[in-house]
Amino acid sequence: MLRLPCDGSSGQLPVPIAVFFLLYKERMVPCFNSSSHPLLSADELAMETQPAEKDDLPAAVQRPHAAGGHDDLFSCCQSKNFRGASYTYFAVHITGALVLFMTDGIVGEYSGFIYSYAVEEPLSVVHKVAGYLPSLFWGFITLGRLISIPVSYRMKPATMVFINVVGVLITFLLLLIFSYSVVFLFVGTASLGLFLSSTFPSMLAYTEDILQYKGCATTVLVTGAGIGEMVLQLLVGSIIHDQGSYSFLVCGMIFGGLAFTFYAFLLFFHRMYPKPSSDMDDASPDKPAVMDDTGQYQR
Repeated sequence: MLRLPCDGSSGQLPVPIAVFFLLYKERMVPCFNSSSHPLLSADELAMETQPAEKDDLPAAVQRPHAAGGHDDLFSCCQSKNFRGASYTYFAVHITGALVLFMTDGIVGEYSGFIYSYAVEEPLSVVHKVAGYLPSLFWGFITLGRLISIPVSYRMKPATMVFINVVGVLITFLLLLIFSYSVVFLFVGTASLGLFLSSTFPSMLAYTEDILQYKGCATTVLVTGAGIGEMVLQLLVGSIIHDQGSYSFLVCGMIFGGLAFTFYAFLLFFHRMYPKPSSDMDDASPDKPAVMDDTGQYQR
């Protein structure tokens, strides 16, 4: 009998609805934006808190700095920011989102259907014992996130993502090999929770490092992870219903292999992504104007 996941996903639906209502009320949604903006932008707030003598700066000096700010919440997704961007710029966003699509999808489908897999053949675990598996999985995800904090000081984000993706793939392979072992099911569940725990923050930090904290990396990655967690649960549930419980581990193995493949593509596009130039940084409009010895403003 297939047990549908009860992880509280439906209970989280009021949260995005409330956030959208708040954005709409504050006129921060581009489709419904009006001329009056009740909230100060980040640059306006910074200028309000600056000392009074900086108000005497010429308007020509202040204008480039104000123009470089974020007009609204979705300013990173405006088409003008994509002009002149290379294909590797988009490839980094897409491959990073696909990695999290798979890994966060694995988190959702494994936590949702591990109970159903355990109580059916060939394991036939007692229902009370099988109920500990989702708790064990989420417990080791929490433990892994605590462990990853000191580890991140000594290890690069790219290395952490590589270890996590390879660890997920190897864990599913061993779960398939020892598919008749109840003990290894618990060991594999704990191992999978550890490897999946720091994948999202490490991937986010790695992608932001590649893009020099420019672009829509956070938006794209969070969206990809959320869609993957929703879609893969539906997909795996349908496959288990048609093919049986053994397909649960096969799906996890396939998703882990796809996550590793997309990460390999991300490494490839990272090598091809143009490195930032110091000359371009000096001429950047985001760099504040400074006064030289002659009293003229320079960048």
